[in-house]
Amino acid sequence: MIKGEKIRFDIHNILYSIYRFNKTLNSISIKKIINNHNKEDISFLHHVTLNSMRFHLHSSKIISKYIRKKIRDREKILLISAITQIVFLDFKDYAVINCSVEIAKKLNIYHGLVNAVLKKISKNKKELKRVNIKFDDLPKWFKNKTNSLTDNEKKIFLKNFNKEPSLHIVFKSEEKLKEFEEDLIETSETSGFLKNKKDIKRIESFKKGNWWVQDFSSFFPIFSLQIKKGSMKFLDACAAPGGKAFQILSNNNQIILNDKSKKRLKILEENLDRLNFGPKVLNQDFLKFSNKKKYDFIIIDAPCSSIGTIRKNPEIFFKNKGPSFKNLEIIQEDLLKKASVLLNNKGYILYMTCSFLKVETIDQINKFLKKNSDFELFNFKINKKFIEYSKFIKEGLVITIPDKISEYHIDGYFAACLKKIK
Repeated sequence: MIKGEKIRFDIHNILYSIYRFNKTLNSISIKKIINNHNKEDISFLHHVTLNSMRFHLHSSKIISKYIRKKIRDREKILLISAITQIVFLDFKDYAVINCSVEIAKKLNIYHGLVNAVLKKISKNKKELKRVNIKFDDLPKWFKNKTNSLTDNEKKIFLKNFNKEPSLHIVFKSEEKLKEFEEDLIETSETSGFLKNKKDIKRIESFKKGNWWVQDFSSFFPIFSLQIKKGSMKFLDACAAPGGKAFQILSNNNQIILNDKSKKRLKILEENLDRLNFGPKVLNQDFLKFSNKKKYDFIIIDAPCSSIGTIRKNPEIFFKNKGPSFKNLEIIQEDLLKKASVLLNNKGYILYMTCSFLKVETIDQINKFLKKNSDFELFNFKINKKFIEYSKFIKEGLVITIPDKISEYHIDGYFAACLKKIK
């Protein structure tokens, strides 16, 4: 077996499982494959796998320039991964081509075709690197759900959706940010983008629990509400991995954390332990909470299509099936309804999704307000010091598509704050 062949073969099998069977990188079967490799190989595997999915639309366009007939899924995925490595990651052509040919032989794919096509592509890679994706090239399910986007928003999405995410971190306090030992592009008095890519676990202040990783878009809503220390009873209904709750805890407020998933709860508890936070943690189905106990502020980070996190989760476009919107919409409505029952008078619901699709965001809020006349929108506020962020607030709602701040990438996100007025 030639060097690099085994890991590329595993990458192929992972990509095939995601594409054909709608698996994720966190699936047990895929994790088993990944864990068979050492740390250096795992880094390579993630790099190639994620970027193969990020650039699969570009690679598919390139394939169509050289192959006119319809090809099988295995051939398509093998070529997508190889083209990504040659054209977009600038790997050594001969190593990628040789490994791809050997993998084709093992899969009983026409290896002569793979060899010939990849050699032609390697000769033209500078030109092919400029291949552009149009909005019409995106998955049909996505286009059907984005009729409300403006032409400019579509351009911004196309420009950003396949770029690697930036690392945004949030500190417990202004003092902890000032003590930070790495270069930071500040986004507030307690947050910023890590300027240089680095393994965060090796940073001393991370080990000390001075900060956590949280995308700017996820951080922004609670930051904009400017919640101070008080006596409100907070509940985070779908808390893991914990970023929003950590913001509340950093202001010395008490909050109960809940998550239905034991797997996600384990991550939450690890984060709490590192950060030295000790709130009450529950592992329950929020929809089955007793109606007797009431809260003043309920955070709902609702299950959604996660399209706003497309850069972190490029499998969203790579899978051959789109999200189950019908089921997601029912869950979102049920969570809002339950929160309204558990809320004290003059209390707040913060509804959030890592989606910017109208059906999961504005439509859900409008439906809720239509059914609940005792609620109104509570507006987010921007400190004059951060007036540039006002573009993320539209008609009292936080809504972003995958975009940039100071050349650093942020996720697509949505948030609405609902106040009970009776």
